[in-house]
Amino acid sequence: MGNDKAFTNSYDSADKILTGKIQLKTMGKDDAKSIYDLTVEGLELYPDYSDYILDASSVNEVTAASFGYLMKALGAVKKTAGYMILILTEDILQKFMITNPEMFDYYAVFFNTEDAVKYIKSKR
Repeated sequence: MGNDKAFTNSYDSADKILTGKIQLKTMGKDDAKSIYDLTVEGLELYPDYSDYILDASSVNEVTAASFGYLMKALGAVKKTAGYMILILTEDILQKFMITNPEMFDYYAVFFNTEDAVKYIKSKR
């Protein structure tokens, strides 16, 4: 199912929301590449998903190179007809919004999964 101690995929079949959760506290470039691969694997396992959440709320430290892979993972999800949502801590969001604001042009960002799911449901 694409589960790993660094990353898990879970699928809510009732709401057709696929969620990838990063379990790491710090994430380097190699970790992020592995997460990208597991994200793509999850997309293949659940082709009927309509929305995608990438939950990086457990991550406290991330490099610019690894953040680029997270954006690439969300880019792989662009085939979805619904929403692509990124969940980050406020500190990491602020760090990357200041240095690379263009990365967030196409993604909704929330601080927890519950708010992300509420948002998706409210837009249907």
